[in-house]
Amino acid sequence: MKFNKEIALGLKSYKDSISLILTNGFLKYLVIPVILFGILLYFGYQFETLSHATENSAETKDHSLGFIGRQWLLIKVQFFGLLKFLFVDAVKYMVIIFLSPLLAYISEKTEEALTGNQYKFNLPQLIKDVKRGIGIAIRMLIAEFGILFLIWKPFCWLLGIDSLIYETVAVLIGFYFYGFAYVDYINERLRFSIKESWTFMKKHAGLAFAIGGVYSLFYKVPSLVQTDNTWLKLFLDNFGVLFAPFLAIVAATIAMHKLIDLNTSRFANKKETSVTQNN
Repeated sequence: MKFNKEIALGLKSYKDSISLILTNGFLKYLVIPVILFGILLYFGYQFETLSHATENSAETKDHSLGFIGRQWLLIKVQFFGLLKFLFVDAVKYMVIIFLSPLLAYISEKTEEALTGNQYKFNLPQLIKDVKRGIGIAIRMLIAEFGILFLIWKPFCWLLGIDSLIYETVAVLIGFYFYGFAYVDYINERLRFSIKESWTFMKKHAGLAFAIGGVYSLFYKVPSLVQTDNTWLKLFLDNFGVLFAPFLAIVAATIAMHKLIDLNTSRFANKKETSVTQNN
């Protein structure tokens, strides 16, 4: 029953996040991921053009370049190809990594709107928070990979389990780890160690599944829409990059407040007045 209640709490927190975003002027923060995404894509396509141009030069077999010149061209082809991969093919991951400082800040502002809690700016602490956010994301990726490919997939293969069951469980595992990564921003402000954060999320797995589940659907559902318009397809394929992290961090903060009451945080200063989120 506790699991189901926390699933419902997480889902309702997404609904409440929209109201909080609109009433507290948070929409302006959406400009940052949009601009960042645009910059990354722009440079990605520039690198792709350079990669193709350099590759064509290498394929002309111009012997006047000499052996060293041709090897240098091949190195440039690989280099620009790598940059193109990072800035175009892996742009989703690049955006999320670069957004880590913004997500930490938005979570603080959400908590302030809910409780009046304020956190004094501390550059070393901010750097620590960002490093932890990136580190947690990497840990989640490694843990998910280990469970899926080193345990679950061999298990399914040995027992002949249907691929649909495999994929379903794989998606659910991803829900948990994505949700964990976003809730950990709040756990970090509460000065939970990573071990304590793991323990907390084991007790509140339903919340992690709900936060991570909606977050994942923002990535998967829009990309299923079929269109011949190149720009519209680009937007739909990357819809989650622009909106999912933003909504997930606000929803995670709202859910944690309802779960443990962030008013009790010992690490925050209080404003005299605050905007209270309706339950």
